[in-house]
Amino acid sequence: MIHDYYKRLDTPEGLEPCPCCGADAELWQHSESVTTPTEKVVMCENGEKFGPQDGAANEGCPLYMPSQGHYQPTIKAAVKYWNEFAKALTAQQRTRRWDRAQVLRIGAAAQSQEGNK
Repeated sequence: MIHDYYKRLDTPEGLEPCPCCGADAELWQHSESVTTPTEKVVMCENGEKFGPQDGAANEGCPLYMPSQGHYQPTIKAAVKYWNEFAKALTAQQRTRRWDRAQVLRIGAAAQSQEGNK
């Protein structure tokens, strides 16, 4: 009998979109063999290669195959981990992008004042 390491499960309502690429998330079940316990994991659905990815391996969003911390014993725990991770990463991105844009706005305002002299 052939063993599939991953099996897609029905994706529950309320999953945050991928905090990396914005794609939808999916719920999967993982097991190393027929006899080992299963783990649940929420992953990004975006496996499409982009940029310099060559398509041979590790293509798509970095959260298409997330790190081991995302693998949890229950669906509830996997969904909770994903949603907390997604919200926290999104908040970091927003803060850093706002800070970067603010520096650019201040620089643009200073240049504008220089030009008005």
